[in-house]
Amino acid sequence: MIGAIIGDIVGSRFEFHNHRSKDFELFAADCFVTDDSIMTLAAAKAIMEAEKEEKSPFMPFENNEDHARTLEEKTIQYMQEIGQEYPDCGYGGRFHDWIFSYNPKPYNSYGNGAAMRISPAGLAGRTEREVMYLSRIITGVSHNHPEGYKGADATALCIFLARMGYTKPEIIKRIEREYYKLDFTIDEIRDTYKFNETCQDTVPQAILAFLESTSFEDAIRTAISVGGDSDTLAAITGSIAEAYYGVPSWIRKSVLTYLDKKLLGIYTEWQEFMGVEAEVNTYHVLTKYIPKLADLFTYDDLDEFSPEPQADLFIPPIDQPDFDLKEFADYFTEEFLQFLESRLDYQLNTSDSLSLQKMVPWEHDSMKYIKCEKLNPEQILSVLFDAVKAYKEDGSYLMERIRDGSLLKLLLCLRNTVTETEEKVIEEIHFQSGGFTGYDVAKMKFSSQTAELTLVPWQNEPVTITYSSEMTRRFLEDFTELQTENWKNHYTISGLNSETHWTLAIKYENQREVVREGDSAYPPMWTALLDLFGMEHVLDEEDLEDSY
Repeated sequence: MIGAIIGDIVGSRFEFHNHRSKDFELFAADCFVTDDSIMTLAAAKAIMEAEKEEKSPFMPFENNEDHARTLEEKTIQYMQEIGQEYPDCGYGGRFHDWIFSYNPKPYNSYGNGAAMRISPAGLAGRTEREVMYLSRIITGVSHNHPEGYKGADATALCIFLARMGYTKPEIIKRIEREYYKLDFTIDEIRDTYKFNETCQDTVPQAILAFLESTSFEDAIRTAISVGGDSDTLAAITGSIAEAYYGVPSWIRKSVLTYLDKKLLGIYTEWQEFMGVEAEVNTYHVLTKYIPKLADLFTYDDLDEFSPEPQADLFIPPIDQPDFDLKEFADYFTEEFLQFLESRLDYQLNTSDSLSLQKMVPWEHDSMKYIKCEKLNPEQILSVLFDAVKAYKEDGSYLMERIRDGSLLKLLLCLRNTVTETEEKVIEEIHFQSGGFTGYDVAKMKFSSQTAELTLVPWQNEPVTITYSSEMTRRFLEDFTELQTENWKNHYTISGLNSETHWTLAIKYENQREVVREGDSAYPPMWTALLDLFGMEHVLDEEDLEDSY
């Protein structure tokens, strides 16, 4: 949510003095915190406190009435408590009255305040359903007009999709299908766009400012250049851009100096609450392609990333029947070059300076053979840059490297350079699969070196089995081989009615749950996942013990 705070503070001095250009000093002495940041932090506080009171926070909350009631109460409580400490921060008239009311009620508002404060929902939601659930409750305490809900939901969805690795064309498709037509450009509206406090005339413009950007900073500058309600528009844009690009450390450090002790305390608490997901990693705009690429192969054959050509293993995934290899390569090339241009410490001509030729004599297919595990991030980027240059010259090179697994291998190595090197400790795994008639459920709890598996088959009695240390060790080894970290967040087949649904939730030590799910579509190694929990086997201890 730091992206929303940055957009708010950068835009604060331009709200009533619009600046119709991207050329300006990002932070200045007359920048300040407005109601956009304060209400964003209040929404974050409500989400954190509601989850603390939840007795079973493991699975998504969308069908949990107790949590819904608690979240609504906490949202009102913290928006009022925190909001009343900053009475002159720029609230609209009716929302000011709501903040200071003894009995606050929703007042059918469609103001853009619904969207500027919703980023914590888009970041904290573990599934799309949960994001929409959080957005609806937080929005509904005041902005319960259909356009208020629409603006908040569209913003929260953009944040979630960006965080989960969706590309800009994929985000555009969802927003235009479900929320707003984006049939204009920022250049077309820049000179005529006027101050507007409604969701319907702020959120589309903010989303488009993000979509036209090439980096986080460029997104903020583009949003400011639109004019209008500058702080709110930039807060919405910044919240999406953060999830897509990440935030440069110098911008993050600069903006935090504008928060007082109380607001900074809530932000720090949020960072701890979100854990490793609190910040989007530096290379997310590139590594987001890993799940898309991983789905194109059979995992078993690519585990060791053999240097031999793997083109025969390339298969169009079942949930991407219209996958276009050239379109994928073209878009990756575009985003990669934009990424390099946005990095102040990297220039497009640095490939030779890294002396890669001494490690890997450059040939047309050398990317297949490189030991990327030995390279640092700058060197990996340089290899990718060489691949992009070759592709722009011959029009086929990058597509070949996609087919043989080389691009996937390099992006995995790039991600590994910024992720924590310590082994993540799994505390619990919840898995359920089924449909309208019922679900088979498996729950695995780990303690020290042993584990307990509880299987609840549909229409059968639960079975609980205690795993020995050796069984536990083998289970964890087999689970690691599933490579769930490379799965997409949601598997579905476009245009197909969902007859089945599955959810896999993994709780790591000192982290919030990681959730993967699907509707009538499945990730690689799906059968291995079912086998791992014995869901298609005799559910007794002897059979499970024999399998480990």
